[in-house]
Amino acid sequence: MLMNNMWVKASGNLQEKPISIQFRDECQKAVSTNSDVADFGEYQVCVQIAWNAESRDDSNGFPSLAEQERILLFNDQLQLHLEGKENAILAMMITHDGVNQWVIYCRDLEKLQKDLEKIPTDNGLYPIEIVADDDPEWQVFKKVYGQIDTSEPITSEA
Repeated sequence: MLMNNMWVKASGNLQEKPISIQFRDECQKAVSTNSDVADFGEYQVCVQIAWNAESRDDSNGFPSLAEQERILLFNDQLQLHLEGKENAILAMMITHDGVNQWVIYCRDLEKLQKDLEKIPTDNGLYPIEIVADDDPEWQVFKKVYGQIDTSEPITSEA
């Protein structure tokens, strides 16, 4: 499934530390209209990738600016290598307390693993941990999305 690249960003505090949640506009519309993410029914495996920051800004708990650059590069590579052949959807990205986490849904986990191996590591390996679980109802996405206070303004960006 080809997706537009419209992201919605919500910011707030969790346990007295800033949190930033970005999610695909199309994914949010599917769960908020109670369509049970029918459009995404083939994407039943939830893959979560966590990047634990090696350095962080003590004032806000976010990764340092230099590390944020590497994280953004990795994010771009995830989209490029995982979504191109419509095997995966990068649905959400969460940054909180020195951890950047991606929530990805895929059709075929083995193919996703092979696609991850294609991400260039010219500047060394990425400090990531990966877990995968069956999640045909998109419960992980729904749980995080359900915690966002939609009474506060949230922004969309491409």
